[in-house]
Amino acid sequence: MTTLANYITSTRRLLHDANGNFWSDSELIDYINSGRSRAASDTGCSRALQTYSLVAAQESYAFTALPQGSKTIDVLNLTLLWGNMRVPMQYMPFTEFNARMRVWQSYQGRPVVFSVYGQNTVYVGPIPDQIYVSEWDTVITPAPMVATTDVETITYPYTEPVPYYAAYLAKYKEQSYDEANMFHEEYKAKVFASLRASMTRRLPSVY
Repeated sequence: MTTLANYITSTRRLLHDANGNFWSDSELIDYINSGRSRAASDTGCSRALQTYSLVAAQESYAFTALPQGSKTIDVLNLTLLWGNMRVPMQYMPFTEFNARMRVWQSYQGRPVVFSVYGQNTVYVGPIPDQIYVSEWDTVITPAPMVATTDVETITYPYTEPVPYYAAYLAKYKEQSYDEANMFHEEYKAKVFASLRASMTRRLPSVY
C-alpha cells in the first residue's frame, strides 16, 4: 500500500533532500501528481468501465460526456448492452472507418464499429437507429493525492516510475538539465519494466 507520504520520501531520497532544504512538500506533491498522471497515460494502468447511452441519429461522442469524462484519456473498448447480450464493437482507425462506415449518410442501424478521432472523440458506425446502452473501457487519470495519508489507487509495479518523474520535474525546474534528463530516462525504464511485468504471463488462447 503506497501513500502520498511514501511518494514524498522516495522522491526526496532520489533528490538527496531528506530534510526538505530545497523542495517543499507542497511542491513535491504537485510533481508527484503530475508523475501519477503521466504514468497512467504511458501505461494505461488506471482504467474504468463507464456506462453511457448512445443516442439515435448521433454519430460522434466526446469523452467529456462520459461519467468520468474530465479524467478520460483514451477509450480502449466499446461494448453494446443489447438485450441480454454484451456485444463488443470492432475498432477501426479513423481513416478506414471514414472509408468503410460513413459512405451512406442516412443509413442507421445497430453500431458494430467504433473509432477514436483526435484526442477526445469517439465515432460509431452505423449511426445508431435507437438508444443503445454501452460500456466503455477507458484509461483515466487518477484523482490527485492531497493528504500525506492518502492511499494510492494505482498498484505496484506502476507506482515505481512516479518518484522518478517527480524528481525529473524538480531538477528541470532547478535548471539542472543533465540530472533532469537522467531521471527522465530512469522514469522511462521503470515504465517499460512495469509494462513487461504485466504482459508476459497470459496466453491469448489455450487452443
